[in-house]
Parts: sequence; structure tokens; C-alpha cells
Amino acid sequence: MGMQQRAAAALAVAVDVLRRACFHIRRSPGLTVFSLVIGVALWVVVTEDENPTREDVVPLPIVIEAVNVGPQYAVANTLPSLRVRVAAPEDRWERMTAGNFRAFVDLNQVEAREQFVPVHVEIIGLSRVRLIDVAPSAVTVNLEQLVTKQVRVVPQVVGTLPRGYALTGTTPDRPQAEVSGARSLVVLVSEVVAPINVTGLIVGLEQAVTLTAVAEGGGEIRGVTVRPATARVAVSLRQNTLSRVLPLEVEVGGQPAPGYRVTAIKITPPSVRAEGAIDVLQGVDALRLQRVDLTGQQADMRIVTRVAPPEGMATAVTTAVVEVTIAPIVSAVTLPVTVEVTGLRPGFTARVTPATVAVLLEGPVPRLNALAAGTVRAVVDGAALNVGTVDVRVSPVAPDGVAVREVQPALVSVTLTRP
Repeated sequence: MGMQQRAAAALAVAVDVLRRACFHIRRSPGLTVFSLVIGVALWVVVTEDENPTREDVVPLPIVIEAVNVGPQYAVANTLPSLRVRVAAPEDRWERMTAGNFRAFVDLNQVEAREQFVPVHVEIIGLSRVRLIDVAPSAVTVNLEQLVTKQVRVVPQVVGTLPRGYALTGTTPDRPQAEVSGARSLVVLVSEVVAPINVTGLIVGLEQAVTLTAVAEGGGEIRGVTVRPATARVAVSLRQNTLSRVLPLEVEVGGQPAPGYRVTAIKITPPSVRAEGAIDVLQGVDALRLQRVDLTGQQADMRIVTRVAPPEGMATAVTTAVVEVTIAPIVSAVTLPVTVEVTGLRPGFTARVTPATVAVLLEGPVPRLNALAAGTVRAVVDGAALNVGTVDVRVSPVAPDGVAVREVQPALVSVTLTRP
């Protein structure tokens, strides 16, 4: 059974008891007080069962404050945190915070010397919470004469600016602040610092920061009061380096071997991120790689070259790969070729008209230039021919790597005779 169900059952019991009590009160008024006591007792028992009381130490640091300090005095020592033990219903512990407890020492009419003063604790905003014990129950308080002095406000830079940015100034809205407190503490204060966090900052701005009193070596002095408690500090910066993505370019020189040409140039990576001084980087649109010489090349080239940025600039990548694709130039040429009749039967003679045809060839220029005499033929098959004249289709024959695009005329007259 859940807590809500048990509470509802308890309430039903209480209502029933009250109803019965009312009936008997009407018949016997003397039972009124007795019935009321019984009802209250029953409610207390049920409530305790549903929300039991727990005794424990408050798991929160409770600071002791000094009150009623004379206007000419100040507390010179740090008061300890307080350990408080209380008794409270279980549901109160879930809502309990340090703000529900006020611990203080009353220094009214206490003079400027070391005193052992009792600690008082007040419970605020929580009902049915009972104080059981506090430790320590009394603390030593050392009062000294209250003094005040003016010290300079010093901005203190915290964090790191992004790469490429430099801090040019931190200016507080006031040159000095007032520090007051016990004489022995105030004499230790050399300045108050205004911490400025510049992490990730890329534009100047003004920040409101809390002022902290510090000693000569930078250690914080606690127990003193700084007025005003905050200051506004203007931060200015400049961008001294710039980051840009620049394309890579390569210069090619010379000519491939006759009959060859460059069909593609590829650079990997095609671009790189560069950083450098603004005046240097703003004057550069691309980074040029080392010159590649193509003189006499007949095959593809792959060259690893160094990325050399100008002085004052650095790149994330130091090398690049240049790939040059070289291919033969494709051309066409027309050759006169004498027609050959093959497969003639013995005793037959053939005469071809016209005796020569024009064969149009296409292929790489180096291959066309290297064609030897007789490697291109124009053939007609005479094996099935009979005596007489007939038109026959010419069959061209070309070496590998060369294509025949056309033969003119495609048909020739073959006159076959027999002596």
C-alpha cells in the first residue's frame, strides 16, 4: 500500500471515530474532551507511521556569521563551519537547504580582544524541525580595530585566446577600490584583482567581474570587504593572424613527345589551410607548387612536390601530389593503296579498275607516323569469281592500333580472264 493510500485509510478511521464520538457526545456531553484526546492521539500515531521522525546531522555546510559588531571593530579570524544535528519528519529532509539555518555569534558589547562566544542557530522556513545539538557550541572570535584603505584594481587575465588573436588591453572602469576589515588583514592586501576570462574571445567587450583582495604574492585575503564588490572591465584585442583555405596551382613547362598531349592535371589535395600574418595572407590568392617539366614525355607522370608558402605563412599540409595524364594525339590520314586480288584459281588473270583505292585511317599520331609500307592493304577475294567483269567490295586490312574509317571507292571492277 502506498503512502497516499495509507493516509486515506487513516483519515477514514479518524472520520469514523469522530462520527461515533459525536453520537455519544449528544447522549453524554461529558465524553467530549475524552473523544477529542483520543482523536488527536490517533492522528499523531497515524502521522508518525506515515512520516517518521529522523534524527541526523544536516549534510550541508552552515556558515557562522558575526552580528552586532561594533562600528569600530572587525572580526580578524575566520569562523568555522557549523555541524548541526536536528530531528525532523522524513519529508522535511528532502526540502532542507543551508538557507533554512542561520548560525551567528552575537558580538554586542564585545571589546577588541579574543573572546569565546556561544553560537546561536535559528531554523527558518521549516516547521516541525527540532534542534538537537550544534558543534562547536561556542567559537573563538578575535576582534580588531576596523581600518580602511584604497588599493589599485588590477585586471587578471584567465584562459587563452583563440589562435591568431592577441590581447591589446584590459581597462577597469575604476582605478581603485576600498578594502576594509581587521587591521591585521587589511595590511596584507596589496591590490584587488578583477579576473577576466578570455577563453574563445574573438571580439572586444566589457565584462562585469567580482573584485578579490589579494596579498603581494597573489594569495587571496579572506575576511575583508571590498567596495564596490564588482567592477566592469573593457577588453580589447586584435587579430594578428588569419586563416584561409587556398587552392594549389602547378606550373607545367615543356612539350610532350611529338604526337602526345596533356589531357588532365590533378593536384591532391586541391587546396590547403594556411595561416599567417594578415598582410601576407591577404595578398595571396593561391599557392604555386614547383614547376613540372613535360619535355619529351610519352606516359603519365606522378610527382610528389613540396608545398612552399611564402615567408610569414604556414600550411597544415607540407606536400602535395601532382598527377599529369599524357595521351597520344588521335589523327587521321588517307593513304593510296593498291588493290590486291587474292584466292585466284590457277590459270586465271585479274585486272582491277581502279587499281588503287584511298584508305582513310584513324589512330594515334605516333602510330600513324610509324606505319611501314605494305602494312595497310586493300584486298578483294577472287576465289569465287568467274570469267568476266564484276563489282567486288574492297576489304581493308590495317595493323593493330589503327582503325579504318573509310575506303574510296568501296567497290572496284574486277575483270577475270583465262588465256
